[in-house]
Amino acid sequence: MVNLVPSSKEIKNILKRRGMLSQKMASEISESWSRCLSNGLDPFQDPKQSVISSIELKKIKEENEDLRKLIIPELELLYSQIAGTNFMVAYSDAKGLVLDTIYDKTCLQTDVGKTVVPGSIWAEKICGTNGLGLSVELKKPTIVSGKEHFFIAHENISCFASPIINYDGKTIGIIDASTDSMSREQHTLALVKLATRSIETKLFIRKFSNELILSFHPRLEYLTTTSVGLLAINGDGVIVGVNQNARIMLNGLVDLKNENFNKIFTNSFSSIASDLLNNKTLKITDHLGSSVFVAKSQNFKENKMIANSNPEKIYACKKCNDTKIRRERCKLIRSTYLETNNIMAVSRKLGVSRTTIYKHLN
Repeated sequence: MVNLVPSSKEIKNILKRRGMLSQKMASEISESWSRCLSNGLDPFQDPKQSVISSIELKKIKEENEDLRKLIIPELELLYSQIAGTNFMVAYSDAKGLVLDTIYDKTCLQTDVGKTVVPGSIWAEKICGTNGLGLSVELKKPTIVSGKEHFFIAHENISCFASPIINYDGKTIGIIDASTDSMSREQHTLALVKLATRSIETKLFIRKFSNELILSFHPRLEYLTTTSVGLLAINGDGVIVGVNQNARIMLNGLVDLKNENFNKIFTNSFSSIASDLLNNKTLKITDHLGSSVFVAKSQNFKENKMIANSNPEKIYACKKCNDTKIRRERCKLIRSTYLETNNIMAVSRKLGVSRTTIYKHLN
């Protein structure tokens, strides 16, 4: 926390009029205020609420239908966790356009319930400093409470927001919880962050459902939580997907995506693939010397194409469809795995390496 030092007479007068000269303010809030002034906003005027038409809103909702199907259940769960505390919850797109909200009748009569409505745009350049808009700007979880809001009209609101980061590292939405009471409870922000991490995990699993998904964390007890790093690995041991947690935990190593697993970790992928597929939890070390626990993700549906098939309808993988010999060899490996459900058993029975088997299973 730092003192907000006025850089001009204008800012000093604003702080004085609002009784905030002695108030300490986080640097990210003060920087947001400066951006608001640069955008020509006046904190003593009513903000210009921007709301799109119902027709536009319906169109945008329909365009985001698949994403909303994942998000709304998490929004409902979040609301149930903070229900009765005069909070409302909202989901906006990456630009701060609110698409969905949940609140009770009491909240509907408050400033929050009247202004945070589907179709409203809470971008910082329109609504000044606010939790949802600040999360859009900074691409990280934020709290904006009471007089930290740029506009006086929002002084009685507290906002807790967190961005939804997709598997490609892009922000695709914001989850926000707001109330008309003064609040800076970290517990509320933790619940909002938990909702966004859960959404991110579901998006990751859906995107890479046909790859081997590994969960890892420096602490064993965290392997079943939303704090895990996730890596999607193809049959060649190449990392094709990385979630935000993995990027943070493996920061300092090479660019993870499209990199071979062996260049990130000292343990070769071929040496641990069998154990991972057989649901073992391992401790491995990256090339910077940090150790993590790793396991096959509980969300990974192993070889769906095989597991859901009739033994008489085993198909070769795409790479082996060019010749009959390769096709039949591939089908043999896949059918044997279906019978045994054990990589080592297939290796012993057919006399092929585990790496070869794994390539055919993907």
